[in-house]
Amino acid sequence: MKQNCFLLAFISFSSLSYCQITEVDTLYSASVKDKFVITVRKPPGFSPAKKYHHVYMTDGGIGMGDYVLGKSDSWKASIPSSCVMIAISHIGDWHDKRSRDLIPSDSSKNSTEIFGRADKFYLFMKNELIPKIEMKLTNKRDRSFIGHSFGGLFCLYTLLRPDKLFDKHFAISPSIWANYYELDKLEEKYSKKNKSLKANIVLYVGGLEILNKVLYSTRSFYNTMLERKYTGLTIKKTEIGNANHFSIRKPAVDKIFESLKDL
Repeated sequence: MKQNCFLLAFISFSSLSYCQITEVDTLYSASVKDKFVITVRKPPGFSPAKKYHHVYMTDGGIGMGDYVLGKSDSWKASIPSSCVMIAISHIGDWHDKRSRDLIPSDSSKNSTEIFGRADKFYLFMKNELIPKIEMKLTNKRDRSFIGHSFGGLFCLYTLLRPDKLFDKHFAISPSIWANYYELDKLEEKYSKKNKSLKANIVLYVGGLEILNKVLYSTRSFYNTMLERKYTGLTIKKTEIGNANHFSIRKPAVDKIFESLKDL
């Protein structure tokens, strides 16, 4: 990552051992044919001698990204010292670009240049972003992915690709209904050729997410995955009763980080 690179150091205490370092870079993707802002947030006391969870997430420039990256003192996540965060942000019209990059169309082929191109975004992560991150940060313990809404949909989409980029998948309010339930179609196709799915999945959904189809479609996906009885699969679902599509982000992220406090 060489373009427009600069370093921001936030020092909350007098000792450098408490220094939190955030590196921000602009990376062009040949697969997507667009630029992304990549923010790498290292924990206080980061040491090349330790192994860390590499935690990738979408929406680094909005909503959940604001919380995870601590852009406001009033809304800031407590990230475990065991984690290095890698946040991906769209530049410009994030609303349309999320639909382009995070919604799959592998089965239906229902896509345009600005919709349903998750396969290209996946190649960006596989061939461009992850290799660059791991060339620079060689002390990886494992890889996790956190996504909310369309990001949660993309998180589950990565399960069905052969490369298995991530060891842990955290999908918050995944928009499984998108593109006429394309994810369900892909999973059904996968099930006809595979009896195993080596993956660790944690689903979070709000009890108030009824009108947006998220609660129903998440329950349905979860039940389907249980019925498949895939070998190697671990899947959990947590419903947060009083949460809607947006208020679920904070409690879900807090629970995710609590589960990663093991280093």
